[in-house]
Amino acid sequence: MSVEFRILLVCTANICRSAMAQVIAQAMLNSAHLPVATGSAGVRALVGRPMAPHAITALDRLGLDGRAHRARMLDLDLVRSADLLLTMEAGHRAVAVGIAPEAERRTFTLPEFAELAAGAGHRRYRSDTAERARAIVESAAERRDARRAPEVFDPYGGPYEGYEACTKTLGEALSHALGALLGPR
Repeated sequence: MSVEFRILLVCTANICRSAMAQVIAQAMLNSAHLPVATGSAGVRALVGRPMAPHAITALDRLGLDGRAHRARMLDLDLVRSADLLLTMEAGHRAVAVGIAPEAERRTFTLPEFAELAAGAGHRRYRSDTAERARAIVESAAERRDARRAPEVFDPYGGPYEGYEACTKTLGEALSHALGALLGPR
């Protein structure tokens, strides 16, 4: 099965939020008919480092495994190859767009995209198609406004409870975002 749609999740060091989001998204996509590849990267990645220990524990409690993750740096090839870039903060979005300005219309904070995509309902596209997913991304870009995009709190360096809250936030936002991209199931 060839990949038709690529989602890149971006945070700061790529050992916490974007790494957890990638594992959660991939678990949600396991039953999707649309071939979707997920990846993650950091704007100041701790290249080669594993996921933060509390992040691994938070995923374990969801029945997911983040132990294979290794951090990587956001670069031009990653930005250009993604159909959708979901960042954790507006500053991460600015870095991605600074690397490749042509990616502006497909780069959002994760909570921002979850909100914008939820109202996109493109009925003219069959569910689980890359064409539909790209149309949802374009529709979200058209409806974006100048308000500050909502962000995902960074639990790094804090207590375990922050990581657990972060996984809940990520799961809810990804559920809305991926549900909109894939259509009715």
